Amino acid sequence: MIWARNVTFLPLKSAALIRAFVFSAMFAATGWSAANPVANQDYRCVYAPKAKGDIVDAEHCASSDAAGHIHLKRKHLLALDFDRHGLASININGGWYYVRQDGRLAPVMAMDNWAEPFADGLARSPVGSKIGFINRNLALVIPARYDGALPFEHGRAEVCIDCKLVPDGEHFRYVGGRWACIDRHGHERGPFRPDRSAGDVCGNDG
Repeated sequence: MIWARNVTFLPLKSAALIRAFVFSAMFAATGWSAANPVANQDYRCVYAPKAKGDIVDAEHCASSDAAGHIHLKRKHLLALDFDRHGLASININGGWYYVRQDGRLAPVMAMDNWAEPFADGLARSPVGSKIGFINRNLALVIPARYDGALPFEHGRAEVCIDCKLVPDGEHFRYVGGRWACIDRHGHERGPFRPDRSAGDVCGNDG
């Protein structure tokens, strides 16, 4: 089964509630922006604090400017648990983001109801209705040009065009479309083909 996302976000009050997949946000020139921006709108955040206490669920933790760029309030930025790469994960208004210590944000897909971990130094990042890949500097290094994508594994990732997400129990999976295998530079290792499906692409790209 190929997990894709869960369209419902449940408030996290404890680590026991960590289960789902989420899309969110759009990219703008100097930062990442909300899909339907409203200037000065306050956003709700959920994150694990560096104090290692309970999961924080905070109202009014971030706001958007007139261009729709989301800005995390300093008190919450300082409270985040940054890893050795200088990154922390945070859920803002139902969508997951990675944030740097300087406040730069990038949206990321979710895995097990948390920000998707980096694989081969890259993570899937939603940009509107498309998917690309960011690096740990939160730069969109593989443009968001795919309708579906799976995480990188062994230096390759499976991506699709014109594929659809369909319900599969409590989750979703990709079906249909044309699939190809890409490397870490975004180069396609072969043409997009309709006779392949998720989980059966990179192993047969020769």
